[in-house]
Amino acid sequence: MINLFTHYRLVAISIWLLAVASSLAWNTVDDIREKNETAQEIARAFFEQIVASRRWNLMHGGVYVYTTENSPPNQFLPKDKQSIWDVNGRQLTMINPADMTRQIAAITQERGWVRFHITSLTPLSAGNNPYPWEIPWLESFDQGSKEQGAFTEENGEQLYRYMAPLVYTETCVPCHASSGRKLGDVRGAISLSIPIRFNKSPWPLFLSHFLAALLGIGGIFFFGGRLAQSRQNILATNRKLEREIKEREKTAKELISVQQNLEHIVASRTVELRLTNTILDSKIREQQRIEASLIAINDEFIQIFNSAPDGMHVIDRNFNFIRVNRAYCQLTGKSIREIQGRKCYDIFPGKLCHTDKCPLIQIMGGAERVETEVGKKRADGVTLPCMVTATPFREPGGKLTGIIEVTRDISNWKHIEHSLSATAEHLLARNMELKDFAHVISHDLQEPLMLVQAFSNKLRTKYGNDLPQKGKEYLEHIENSSRRMQSLIDGLLLYSRVSSKANPFETVDLRSVIDSVLDDLAINIENTQARVTVDPDMGTIEADPVQMRQLFQNIIANSLKYHHQERKPEITIKRLLFLDPHDNQNYLRISMEDNGIGFKKEYQEKIFDIFQRLHTRQQCQGTGVGLSICKKIIDRHRGTIRAIGKPDQGATFIITLPLVHQALHHTKLAPNRLI
Repeated sequence: MINLFTHYRLVAISIWLLAVASSLAWNTVDDIREKNETAQEIARAFFEQIVASRRWNLMHGGVYVYTTENSPPNQFLPKDKQSIWDVNGRQLTMINPADMTRQIAAITQERGWVRFHITSLTPLSAGNNPYPWEIPWLESFDQGSKEQGAFTEENGEQLYRYMAPLVYTETCVPCHASSGRKLGDVRGAISLSIPIRFNKSPWPLFLSHFLAALLGIGGIFFFGGRLAQSRQNILATNRKLEREIKEREKTAKELISVQQNLEHIVASRTVELRLTNTILDSKIREQQRIEASLIAINDEFIQIFNSAPDGMHVIDRNFNFIRVNRAYCQLTGKSIREIQGRKCYDIFPGKLCHTDKCPLIQIMGGAERVETEVGKKRADGVTLPCMVTATPFREPGGKLTGIIEVTRDISNWKHIEHSLSATAEHLLARNMELKDFAHVISHDLQEPLMLVQAFSNKLRTKYGNDLPQKGKEYLEHIENSSRRMQSLIDGLLLYSRVSSKANPFETVDLRSVIDSVLDDLAINIENTQARVTVDPDMGTIEADPVQMRQLFQNIIANSLKYHHQERKPEITIKRLLFLDPHDNQNYLRISMEDNGIGFKKEYQEKIFDIFQRLHTRQQCQGTGVGLSICKKIIDRHRGTIRAIGKPDQGATFIITLPLVHQALHHTKLAPNRLI
């Protein structure tokens, strides 16, 4: 037993030492991370100061200073602009940002401060040649890296080296026009060497963890000893009780053997009998308490059992009912007295009775759970569709004594299934009507319209010169009305084909779709001098590619059509991914914002109604079908679309589409498209 407790102590000590070691390692790694983050933030701050001084120089177009040995005339400027002279005849030359940075770096290096160096893989000045340790970092910037930093030692001094790139911009063109670089290319970088000393001692951390380890080991030994002592006391008490029991058994035998001398020993045994009676009384009270607890537990079980909404009953291995609840009595139409003790197939029979598929037969055959749908016949002849679930019912020792069966009436489910089936048939009929409607539009309605247009053309061709002015006006009204009617028919065809001529869903890159739409609308965009900005990555969804193209083309064309006459159109298309908290599904949200004429708040819902127009035909041409088609496309893709507008300030269309695949489309981002 002592060896067992010693083993437990060793296991506990091992676990405690592992926890202390893990804590020490975690804190040590955290100190190193904090040291790197602090050094990086200091380096970034110095770098931003240097960049700010360069921006100040660029904001003033360069700074003229008196020429010296360190500031000779700027050889990168035209000869007539390299130098100027003040009223006293002293020569001045322009200091560009690079020269200014080099001179400031020389000053800081002389004073022993932070050392920094402007450099490039293709420097124009020899002073900008890279140091050996700078070359790999410069090459990494061409690969897309944003910054580099690391600790090092130089001449026994601890340094933090940091480097960030300089990007080629329009302000670099005057001095670097011949370099052949494009805007946005990396033309060089600035490196910094910062003396940073971290004198934080590791000993407090090691000492605190060492003390914690000692305290934990001491506690384990202390409480382990107490536990072992307690166990020894319990064992001693048990041995004492065993001896007492044996003594009482011996006393009982002596009482039988000395029955004839009972009067002589009654006085000597009275005390022992009283003690025995006291123990028996305590045992009786304990037994009564246990019985009361069992009764209470049984009452609670009966209440829960009878309050269950589904029919529940327990059947033994001989198909006899042992217990049933009220819900089962309501299903069968019989009382508990009529059910208990009877065979299950006599009270509530079904098609599975007396077959191998009977739940009790399957459970006794080794199944742990049986769930099946079956019709149950009540005593009044009504057959109820039920879902039956059976599980084993065992004794405390594990012996199988029967099953617990739950029976649920699924009549309402069946009614709902029939209702859904009827609804599906109704929708099928409505779809057929819609197809017939589209056929009528495309053939029957267009035929008389084509005749009106044809005879109007003939009337204008043959008798146009002979018609009076009023007749020409009437003819023009007829032609305008026929063209509007043709537009309305075309819009209705497009609206009906959203469902009837739909394509299956496939993977669609929305950025490619928008680029294609912008190419189609290029002439309209050029005529209105519009500016369209699109996020580089609009995401990838499962959708109908043709309808996605129609959706974006309708909305963008709508923004171009209703632009403000006093300003150039500006359209911004953004993307935002968010998680819906209700169904834990990822969605793609797209915002399309313009600065057009907008609309009033009360039209936010009506704008998507078919043939709904917010302006007269004299103000803007249109049929009022385009946005209705957009709404129908979004409904087919299980998304939402809404519009927010302010009069004379513009409108915003917000589209939300579900992502069937739970991951975003990760590709290399293209630059923003700006037209």
